[in-house]
Amino acid sequence: MSQLRCLCLGMVLTFPTLLYAGQIYGSVISAGRGLPGAGIAIHCGGAITQGSTATDGSYRINVPQQGQCSLTLSGYPGSPNAAVFSYPNPSQYDFELVRLPDGRYELLKK
Repeated sequence: MSQLRCLCLGMVLTFPTLLYAGQIYGSVISAGRGLPGAGIAIHCGGAITQGSTATDGSYRINVPQQGQCSLTLSGYPGSPNAAVFSYPNPSQYDFELVRLPDGRYELLKK
């Protein structure tokens, strides 16, 4: 019975956080195509929320913190990143991953 109470308490405490979480969504393309399976980390308010792109390059990540954040693609030279904002309402950010002449990558907002 004690485990059930802990589980219920955990759900009650977590639900309001998810309720007020900002959702950041959009797509990442490279060379005109969606970028599948790209790791995404959103750094916001000292916390990191991770996710990845779907097979078509789309992503949807719930970020509990609000305010200015940094979205970074993992696994690419140059750690391509861009500023994003987390609000109570969903925010859309579409990006293009561009390879620079020196081999590093950069994220451009579309």
